[in-house]
Amino acid sequence: MAEKSSKQGFRKIQQRAIERRRQLSQPPIQRTDRQERHTSNHPVPWGVRSAAAWSWRFLVIAAAAGVIFWVLGVFKLIVLSLLVASLLTVLVEPAMRLCRSTLRMPRALAAAVTLIGFIIVVFGLVGGAGASMVAGFQNLKGKARDGFDTIIDWLATGPLQIDSQQLDNYVQQVEGKLQENANTIVGGVMSATSGVVTMLTGLVLALFCMFFFLKDGRRMWHYTVRLFPSAARREVNEAGIRAWKTLGAYTRTQIQVALIDAVGIAIVALVLGVPLWFPIGVLVFVGAFIPIVGAFVTGAIACLVALVDQGPSVALLMMLGVLVVQQVESNVLQPFLQGTQLSLHPVVVILAVAAGSGLAGIFGAMFAVPLVAMVNVGVNYLAGKDMYPELSHDPNRPGGPPDALEAAFAQRDEEFAKRAEVAAEKAGDTEEAEAKAAEKAQAKEAQEGRKQ
Repeated sequence: MAEKSSKQGFRKIQQRAIERRRQLSQPPIQRTDRQERHTSNHPVPWGVRSAAAWSWRFLVIAAAAGVIFWVLGVFKLIVLSLLVASLLTVLVEPAMRLCRSTLRMPRALAAAVTLIGFIIVVFGLVGGAGASMVAGFQNLKGKARDGFDTIIDWLATGPLQIDSQQLDNYVQQVEGKLQENANTIVGGVMSATSGVVTMLTGLVLALFCMFFFLKDGRRMWHYTVRLFPSAARREVNEAGIRAWKTLGAYTRTQIQVALIDAVGIAIVALVLGVPLWFPIGVLVFVGAFIPIVGAFVTGAIACLVALVDQGPSVALLMMLGVLVVQQVESNVLQPFLQGTQLSLHPVVVILAVAAGSGLAGIFGAMFAVPLVAMVNVGVNYLAGKDMYPELSHDPNRPGGPPDALEAAFAQRDEEFAKRAEVAAEKAGDTEEAEAKAAEKAQAKEAQEGRKQ
């Protein structure tokens, strides 16, 4: 049996070798396009013409992209508010569905309850953590004063051997620099104040848009889909639903990453005996949604508390712990989780964050990954590769059941038809009334003529 199988394998190898020799013995296929390239009498070589054609098309695309980015920059506040509102909407959408399905609330009431509940939870967490932090700093005020005196004594008696006269001179120099640059400092403060006002304005606008996204988001989406040609509406609708599903996956992943980051830093503070470890964890969780700045500010607060309460050595250990947790979270955990949930390679995630931060700073880093993931899912669906095939048969999917788009269009057409009928009836009534008025006028004129 073994000899028979070995002989069959040998025969297959021989047959493949014979087929390969036959293919090599045939003359190469002559390509007419290559012949035309070389036999053409055009003064410019074909390669240069092809490169020029690709170049001017690329320049046109780059110019169009530049105009789009310029317009987005002009309306930056509106665009960022809409993006933030979309993220918050997909975050609280399960609560909205709960109010609609379980509590049987009307859509407007469910949207209002969801929005108010979200605001209460966020401000409760941030306000509670801030109040605990302020109370803790009040208790640490004495230790902070003792720590400052310890630093002054160390500067005077330690390796630097800086006497009190030199320290006074340094303090006077710093005061002089501050007085010289008072206008610059005031301008910076005013600029920061203006930035805070702009941020609050954008936040209010985002919450306003969030309410209407929750209340009328499906109708808004159907209106947008209706603007496309009828042949492309179904594909656009399905691609948009999958992009929204991807945005929800990104939001859930970001919550997981923020929670792990907060728990890690809180555990480090607890192990080192740093007070206020729970408020620090809450601030880290909230700050994790703000790239770069959030991690820096919350990490600095944790190190400051450790410095005031435990001294420089524990503060240094706290800083190392914060750096380790944040580096693992940003370079290992976040790319892995987002790459798994969003069907993106971790390298693509890292490059998207780098490109977004380079183009639009902090907000670019915040929205780069979800935008890339949404475009990836939508384009793949339009190209014939569905990353969420289960959505084709899910009645509870975002955007409604699979036949919701056709039903919405049919209902809208019926509304337009009824409006047209009402308008026609009104027009007919008006014409009839005008005809009767004309008849009455003629009759009156006839009566007046007979009287005369």
